[in-house]
Amino acid sequence: MALYEGIALIQEKQAVVLDLGTDYTKFGFTGEAAPRCIVRSEFWSAAERRVRRLHDYATPDELYDNLVHMLHLLYFRHVLVNPKERKVVVVESLLTPTLFRETLAKVLFTHYEVSGVIWADSPRLCALTLGTPAALVINIGAKEAEVAAVVHSCVVLQALVAQPLGAHAVHAELARLLDEDNGATLDLPDDVIEDIKVKTCFVSPLERALQWGSESPPRAARSVRYSCGARGSVTVTGRARELAAEPLFARDHELASLPDAVLQSLARCPRDARRALAANVVLAGGGAALPGLRARLAAELRRLRAQPPYAERLHVDEFRFHEPPGHGNALAWLGGAVLGASDAGAARALAREQYAREPRLRDWVCLLDNTPPHHPHRAYLDI
Repeated sequence: MALYEGIALIQEKQAVVLDLGTDYTKFGFTGEAAPRCIVRSEFWSAAERRVRRLHDYATPDELYDNLVHMLHLLYFRHVLVNPKERKVVVVESLLTPTLFRETLAKVLFTHYEVSGVIWADSPRLCALTLGTPAALVINIGAKEAEVAAVVHSCVVLQALVAQPLGAHAVHAELARLLDEDNGATLDLPDDVIEDIKVKTCFVSPLERALQWGSESPPRAARSVRYSCGARGSVTVTGRARELAAEPLFARDHELASLPDAVLQSLARCPRDARRALAANVVLAGGGAALPGLRARLAAELRRLRAQPPYAERLHVDEFRFHEPPGHGNALAWLGGAVLGASDAGAARALAREQYAREPRLRDWVCLLDNTPPHHPHRAYLDI
């Protein structure tokens, strides 16, 4: 046998990167530039004879069964690999429920018997793809928009801001506008609403958006006809195409818009890091793919920074947005692929033997996991 064949036999196989999103799941191998598959987070339930969503569960047992079926679909249909032979890099949000994390670990270690799992949060993985010491990550997911500041590979937890301004907010507004413009309740499925959003909708510039709220609104964009197959066709007016994304920028008394969330996160960061963060802003998540979103967000940030309550607290001259090395919806996955292929990622892996001895995961909200062993308060935490 040739020498290189023997080396190939003893080399550890590529780890897989798993990103279980609310609507879509990304799955692939470390060291690659894109996921092998991006599929909906759903599976066919033979017992119920219907398609079941991964995150639709009422009990821990239902969540366990959902994860077993979803991972079986990913491993044995989309990538065709043996789970026991490869480690897993799990991409997760900082706000992932503890029940979901612990159940996923139980499924991976006990049901599929993976050799090790690396847990990594999406803000640091997104910043890893940029190669900058400081980055402000705006992740627009399905349900929430999370703004996190990453400084020297550490997340500034006090600056973490999350608002329910994800893709579902845009979908709800688009469905309302379509019903209003067509004069009837259409009850379109979620996949049809998403397809209409992707194919027809865009974000208006700031000057044009301000005119919509005035007495003389601008001339609407061109209306289009969308075919729904057996349902017929739907008229998507220019008004609906432009205003569907306005909930992301609508301000209320609590200042809960997307630009306000970005500025609030900056205000909670250390002063010496604010300018560096403002100069390294990156948009991630599937909701960031709307045309015109980055330009509109930059204009909103420049306008609001000179208004109270940010004018006296923030002293930031400009905001600069990165052009990420991959698509925004898979940017966190790409960071997981880079981490899993490095030596640092292998050192952070939780082995199956270690999990069998102590079946618990490290958590950033737990003082027991984040207090150094020689800290004077460590003795009180071990009680």
